[in-house]
Amino acid sequence: MVSGGYSARQIALHWIVFALVAFQFVMGGAMTHLFQAGLRGPPTDIPPIWAPIHIVVGDLILLLMLARLLLRRRDGVPPPAKQHPALQGLAAIVHAALYVDLIGAPVAGAIAYFGQSPAFASLHHLMVRPILIVLVGLHVAGALWHWLAARDGVMMRMLRPARQ
Repeated sequence: MVSGGYSARQIALHWIVFALVAFQFVMGGAMTHLFQAGLRGPPTDIPPIWAPIHIVVGDLILLLMLARLLLRRRDGVPPPAKQHPALQGLAAIVHAALYVDLIGAPVAGAIAYFGQSPAFASLHHLMVRPILIVLVGLHVAGALWHWLAARDGVMMRMLRPARQ
């Protein structure tokens, strides 16, 4: 079990996934246009190369999130911050939901694209636009609260590896 923070591998994976998700978020609109055009919708001027790029980055997110789960099991995680039980519960829910969303969204996206399924495309879009935005917003708000208000060092866990 990690006592004071996360391992260097866990921290690296966290920030790599963050960068990949940010990239997908910026490029997601192009994928929506390409998917609709592929379903014989209105033509698009988006270069088709963005579809395989989006798919590869989504696959990387899925694989890295699965690796994060394995590292959590192998390396452990630091104990929860000492705070009000309601905040501790909210933090646990947000973290679990982020894992579910960041694993489920690439799976739903792959089914949508390769199965040409508008239902899974809608699910994928729901998972990455409103749901992921809310979850990331709560995650960032929590990190900022720990850094600026509580000043309890929790945010440093994802910036500086624990000594193991």
